Amino acid sequence: MSGFARELQRLIFLGTLGVSAIANAQTQEDSKYSQPNLLMPPVSLVPQGGLIDLPSERGSEDLVPAGEIAIRALSAVTPDSLGLIDELNGGFPVGMWSSTPKDLVDILLPKLPARVISEAARSLMSGLLLSVARPPEPSQVDDVFVDMSALVPSSTGLAANMRTIDEMESGDGQSIPDLGILERRVSQLARMGDWKNVRALIELVPAVAISEAMQVMRTDLVLVEGGLDVACLDASEQLSISENPYWQKVFAFCQLSDGNIAGAFLTIDLLREIGIDDAAFFWAAEIMSGNRPITPNGLRRLTPLQLAMLRSAGRPLPSQLVRNGDPTLLRVLAEAPPLYVVDDDDDEEVIEGRIREALNQRISAAESALSVGALEPEVLRALYRDEIFKEDRLNVDALSGYPPGITDGLPETELPGMPDNTSDIDLNDLSIDTVLARARLFKLAESQTIPTARAEVISRAIDFARGDRGRNGPDVASMGLIYAPLLKNMAPVGDLDWFSGNAARALLAAGEIEAGRRWLELAQLYARTSIEAADVAAAIWPVERQLEPTIMNRFTPLRFKRWEETRPSGRLGVDTTLVLSTFAALGESVTNADWFDLMDGKSKMTIDMPGPQIWNGMSDAANNKRLGETVLFALLALEENRLSSVSPIVLSNVIDSLLKVGLEAQARRLAIEAAIIQGL
Repeated sequence: MSGFARELQRLIFLGTLGVSAIANAQTQEDSKYSQPNLLMPPVSLVPQGGLIDLPSERGSEDLVPAGEIAIRALSAVTPDSLGLIDELNGGFPVGMWSSTPKDLVDILLPKLPARVISEAARSLMSGLLLSVARPPEPSQVDDVFVDMSALVPSSTGLAANMRTIDEMESGDGQSIPDLGILERRVSQLARMGDWKNVRALIELVPAVAISEAMQVMRTDLVLVEGGLDVACLDASEQLSISENPYWQKVFAFCQLSDGNIAGAFLTIDLLREIGIDDAAFFWAAEIMSGNRPITPNGLRRLTPLQLAMLRSAGRPLPSQLVRNGDPTLLRVLAEAPPLYVVDDDDDEEVIEGRIREALNQRISAAESALSVGALEPEVLRALYRDEIFKEDRLNVDALSGYPPGITDGLPETELPGMPDNTSDIDLNDLSIDTVLARARLFKLAESQTIPTARAEVISRAIDFARGDRGRNGPDVASMGLIYAPLLKNMAPVGDLDWFSGNAARALLAAGEIEAGRRWLELAQLYARTSIEAADVAAAIWPVERQLEPTIMNRFTPLRFKRWEETRPSGRLGVDTTLVLSTFAALGESVTNADWFDLMDGKSKMTIDMPGPQIWNGMSDAANNKRLGETVLFALLALEENRLSSVSPIVLSNVIDSLLKVGLEAQARRLAIEAAIIQGL
């Protein structure tokens, strides 16, 4: 018997004897001292017979049955389980990572898309990244290389090369092979431009547990928000304790901001001497110093530090980067004063053109940032309301943030106008395919006091989004986010039954399920007595059906036929394929007879499919009820695509997988948004 087991046996036995001795002593003393108000002598808690040796043939298993006591080392306490939501307020269960190895999460989390255009997909992403959950545990060492490479062949060797955000972008840092799950979650939020939740998560971490990677992300956050003083303080503190070149770069930025050009370039020369090759940073530093360097070849992204440097210089961002649509870049561009360059020999017409281009780019960036979740809707609404567009003119007096003297003497510029009430225009003929026109339309909607007039304006915006499907402006989900306050303040009443379909589409696509449901109910209520309401109810019937929990009764061919009559003939095949695919995935009874009208079409179609490792990984995770892993694979399968461009095969498989792990509400949101974004 080991020394530990023998000592445990002795203590248990002594404890048993001690309890017995206390009980016997108490009984004797109670009988001896029965008179009141007399103090009893102290009771000994130690057996008087000394230590008692157990018979040598008795072992510890006679006192403690085998298997009753297990001894193991406690795991180190980490912040990886921290989160902002739980199962009670929209999050996932605390055991969402049960049976999922950390090694797989380490490989796949950095592969998640940065641009998530779908509202429903962003809701899934929020659950994955923000939920309070026990972190996944590492695989057994002898299983990692076999299992991970078999499941995700393309990922072999990647786990040891993960880096912080700044290191991945600049390529000058040291490899960090074992980032915690919280750091990876925060890193993904930063890539998505969701800096609000980056701040909220980091604030939950105790100061002693803040890693350097998280400290870098916290400084990136303040740079995005324009907190230069805080960033400079962080850099000065970290320079004395860290060798990460990131802090030297921030320090150089601070020197440039203070006008210390010589000191900044001394710091930059030191960076070059130690082998740092960051062309984008050096280029931004040259711009801040007043030079006009050539944009580096192959530049695809700018870090928060580089974005802050360009914003500080007031220079326009490279057009190829704006088109690339990095969420953080779009947010910075939307929140910064309009960025443009004016040369000394430019005349008023050239200056005017550059100002208008900068204004258009700023609002366009805000619309794009909203579509990927990197900007709050109210920021875009404020830009739409901006006094720059006062009285159909470019209001020069309102151009705050411009260099002094730039706009002196610049005449107010005529811009395409719009009347102040809907009775003076035909909204159906109104083109709103420019940012200025959309801004004016929003202001017109806000100015209406009569609900019917307001509904006419909003319906025009939604009709444009339905037809455009996000190609030249906001899609229906973004329109829903923009107009949500106005829509939610409008009562679904009888004289608005014609508007109920568009109101429901915008709200449902934006994730406002209950508000959208009330407009659906209005269409259903008046469908028997109003031709307009009946047409609306027929056109939006698939969305209504997708919204409800699994219905036992099969949909009738008559309802399906009535819906088909509302669709343009050129899109009927595409729309029917989407509806039947999602119906089947959601558990509806779909038969070959329902597909009959499409049978004479092409038997093959060209579609974008996720890699087989993602496809099979999602299926395996869903069949084995691994919730977090299923959502992770589902997001990888959807990629950065709008739901209007996701193949019905991929979409229906994602929906089916989510249903298998109990995420029915999320699965239905995906189906509904896909139908609405596609124009239903």
